[in-house]
Amino acid sequence: MKDIVVLLATYNGSEYLKQQLDSLFKQTFSDFRIVVHDDGSSDATLDIINTYRNNYPEKIELLYGDSLGSPKANFLWMLTQVEAEIYFFCDQDDVWHETKIEKSLHALGKINTPACVFTDMWVTDESLNVLSDSFIRYIGRTPDNTAYSQILIDNPAAGTTMCFNRALRDLVVELLPEIDINNIPMHDALVLALADIMGQVIAIDEPLVYYRQTGHNTMGATTETDSDKRNRNVADLKDGSIFAKKKAFVMEARLFAAELSKADFIPVDKKNILIRFAEIGRKSKIKRMSFYKKNNFTRAHHNVWFRLWV
Repeated sequence: MKDIVVLLATYNGSEYLKQQLDSLFKQTFSDFRIVVHDDGSSDATLDIINTYRNNYPEKIELLYGDSLGSPKANFLWMLTQVEAEIYFFCDQDDVWHETKIEKSLHALGKINTPACVFTDMWVTDESLNVLSDSFIRYIGRTPDNTAYSQILIDNPAAGTTMCFNRALRDLVVELLPEIDINNIPMHDALVLALADIMGQVIAIDEPLVYYRQTGHNTMGATTETDSDKRNRNVADLKDGSIFAKKKAFVMEARLFAAELSKADFIPVDKKNILIRFAEIGRKSKIKRMSFYKKNNFTRAHHNVWFRLWV
């Protein structure tokens, strides 16, 4: 059997951690191990982990290391420390559907080239009451926007839904010493972008995770009506903040592209596109718009403002 690992990043997660761990042990596919790195919890998180380790000594491993300061840094560090054939990211607050691992592995299949599978999620409140059947659409994205040029500006996948192979993990680990992770939005965006550039991305358009909104999520699921959006844009226009917000959004994507372009293994044609996007602000608006259209820099929604202002 393949060596399959679930990487669980924890930090002060005692309130919901048991539910997540229980959901892992209820999976219809059970031949996997769990590796945990705690980022300096001050609550009962480590006590809970150690209790489960005592109950499942062959199933759970605890990594010891310095506090890293963020889920992004925690997950990326764990990738450098853990060798396996297939990897899953796991957040402490959520609950996995019992078929999540099985269905993800089936979709990944026997692909040997870099590949990543991701699923959709139910958006829930703190008590797991479902607020939406599709996290991806709830945040205004679509599961088919998975070209690297689209992921740079509109990543549809949450890390906790991902399953990817060793070939992709090795590329991430190879790139990490060359980049500034402060310029990477999240670990999931890095993994997914490299998957598309160097291999393939497979979307399971089905919710297989209960994404709990706790008020402390690194990336919460928020949405708004068209009326709310218009009112927000009018307010931003009035106080002059709209252009600063649009610029910050675009600059994050450009910095991300610049970091990706540092990878020596990326094909020259795609590397050139990444470099050109990172430096596109120096070009005229007409040239920028032509570049976006030619190279598939599109958003799931709101392409008009994107192409007008960036």
